[in-house]
Amino acid sequence: MGFLDRAKKLAEQALEKAEQALDQAKERTSSGGGSDDGGGRGGGGVAADVAAGPRMGTPYVEGMLGRPGWRERGLVDPAAVLPVDQRDQAGVPHSTRSVIVEEPYGMGRRWTSGLRSLGLFYQLYPEHEAWVPPVGVAPLAGVPGAMTGELPDGRTVVLLGAGGKRVVLETSGLDDAWRTSLARTVSENLASA
Repeated sequence: MGFLDRAKKLAEQALEKAEQALDQAKERTSSGGGSDDGGGRGGGGVAADVAAGPRMGTPYVEGMLGRPGWRERGLVDPAAVLPVDQRDQAGVPHSTRSVIVEEPYGMGRRWTSGLRSLGLFYQLYPEHEAWVPPVGVAPLAGVPGAMTGELPDGRTVVLLGAGGKRVVLETSGLDDAWRTSLARTVSENLASA
């Protein structure tokens, strides 16, 4: 029973920390102006990035992945690079909340609804940048510089880069046309971020 009590306490502490971060962000934005709607068109500052958490999904808390993530590097939240309207049109409803995860290819957010999922991951560390899909990569037609590959579990990844930023778009349950369209959007948003 001791293990379960410790796990419950840790979960409660994590929830409390996330709520505190959200409250702090709300205070900052109410005293300092509006917030980014997650569409990548707004200010993109740190306070706006934190305040948009509920709409983007899991609020990001510095260090939550065990080492510095995109916020500590001054990068735009993945939810703004892969905007809610594009995710919605691709079949992942706007009401879908994200989870913040680290994969071998990067740190970012993933949205899952039924059999469809979308994720956007920044390649922040050397091991992320060195990663390649087990089956290899091929150019993605229609998106200059984009490379695509398959994962053993059926997910497809698209490796993109613009302005010194490297990201991986992860999709599941989408056809090639949607993957290409989303990769174009991500590439454009990265270049302007």
